[in-house]
Amino acid sequence: MRSCCKQVREFVDFGKHLHARIAALYEDIREQSELERVKMLLEHLSRHEHHLEQTLARYEKGVRGGLLEAWLEYSPSLDVDAVMNACALPEHPSTDAIFSAALAFDDTLVKLYREIAEKAHDTHTKALFQDLRQLEEQEKIQVSRAAMS
Repeated sequence: MRSCCKQVREFVDFGKHLHARIAALYEDIREQSELERVKMLLEHLSRHEHHLEQTLARYEKGVRGGLLEAWLEYSPSLDVDAVMNACALPEHPSTDAIFSAALAFDDTLVKLYREIAEKAHDTHTKALFQDLRQLEEQEKIQVSRAAMS
């Protein structure tokens, strides 16, 4: 196994796992919340995270042969627990805290996908991560819109 490098698949899997963990976090907090507005928000965000996880799984199935197995020299840490800890929410968060965490989660993936796209040498790999970055940026816009409503 190459320690300096990661396969494209590892980055896509990281995104799927992160979205699944974020959805589970929102569901756990929703179950403990007593405020209806917070429950509705968390339900909305959880559905959205599940949708993104499923979108990445479909994306992964549709990627042309061999691209997911390509090796990238760029090798940042892909630690879901570290991201979850960095964007931790209190036990009974306010809607502002929830929106801040949601945007921080999105920023993590936007930054990762942008950096990979910039460092990728192969045009297909670059295009894949540009598409994933755009997907996450659209998510961030939707979260921001939800915060304003």
